[in-house]
Amino acid sequence: VERMSTAVTFFGQHVLNRVSFLRCSKEFIKKSLNHDSTVFITFIEGEALISPENGDLVQLSNSVKSYKNILSAIVPLYTTLLNTTRSRSDESGINVTFLGLLEGTDSAFNFEWSNISYKGTPYFGLDIRVTESTLFKKVDFEPIFSYPKVTRDHIFKQTNEDASLYSQGKMYLDWLAKYKFCPGCGSPLFPVEAGTKLQCSNENRNVYCNVRDARINNVCFPRTDPTVIIALTNSDYSKCCLARSKKRYGDFVLYSTIAGFMEPSETIEEACIREIWEETGISCKNIDIVRSQPWPYPCSLMIGCLGIVQFNSKNEVINLNHDDELLDAQWFDTTEIIQALDKYAGGYRVPFKNDINLPGSTTIAFQLIDHVCEDYKNLRKTSSSHL
Repeated sequence: VERMSTAVTFFGQHVLNRVSFLRCSKEFIKKSLNHDSTVFITFIEGEALISPENGDLVQLSNSVKSYKNILSAIVPLYTTLLNTTRSRSDESGINVTFLGLLEGTDSAFNFEWSNISYKGTPYFGLDIRVTESTLFKKVDFEPIFSYPKVTRDHIFKQTNEDASLYSQGKMYLDWLAKYKFCPGCGSPLFPVEAGTKLQCSNENRNVYCNVRDARINNVCFPRTDPTVIIALTNSDYSKCCLARSKKRYGDFVLYSTIAGFMEPSETIEEACIREIWEETGISCKNIDIVRSQPWPYPCSLMIGCLGIVQFNSKNEVINLNHDDELLDAQWFDTTEIIQALDKYAGGYRVPFKNDINLPGSTTIAFQLIDHVCEDYKNLRKTSSSHL
């Protein structure tokens, strides 16, 4: 089996052309907000909604009469608030972020920029955070305000296209909701460039603000938390180390790969080496970067790696006493994992052995475990061909 080096991970499908260079054009944002074909992936208090009719993500558009009534009530007024402090969710009651253009549709939307025409269906993320004091009220969003919210179980049953739209919207909207005040001077932050950048509202130039006055400041742009996730194996891929966290994942036993946040001034490789040793006590110096996956809980980028341990009766010894995070870690035979994956029929977990489960195919952990299994099989194919 030839493995694709650019395999598409769940939450990471390229769906929209983000046309990020157009976000600075207020004319483009106004036109795209108000176009008849525009779609809004809708959230309430940071979580997406499920349509009671079909179980899909709620996507507001003018094609549905009840949704059209909502959009006609809020979009024209919100358009007048663009790039002002009144657009802040604390004042308006909503956060809005431009996601991109869905190309290849029959939408009549087009925008000329530098003698190039950009066409497609505009997509936005919309997060409703209304209160009694905000410009928009709960009544403005009837009937969707009573819709159920997405759960993790539900989102993993969606198509990768919808899950990727959800992930992009959720990450931006989570950031907009959390970052309200300037860390340089304490003034309110407000969204510009269609909710993809934040700006300090302090207009007093006699007061220095290292956010407002800096050419580039990471407060102003959405943050992504890099996280390493590692499948541990040995030099011939015959063993794979999997661990059970003390955190519960449903009412079942789950063994998975090692993972942890990167720290400032760490390379990906050094973060892997540190996390492996801290969590399992295993010494691993050989790290290969395999692939990545966006993870919208709330805003991580999972950097998937393979760690190859040189067995010498010391390196591979498991010691869980450094970091009190894992309940258990074990070296499993890769052949047993291959048998489990061969029987896997889909779903968010893979029945393994006894009462143990492995992560399902929507996770990068599954892909990394499968990577070890494929390397095991390929190594033996190569060895047998030379006999």
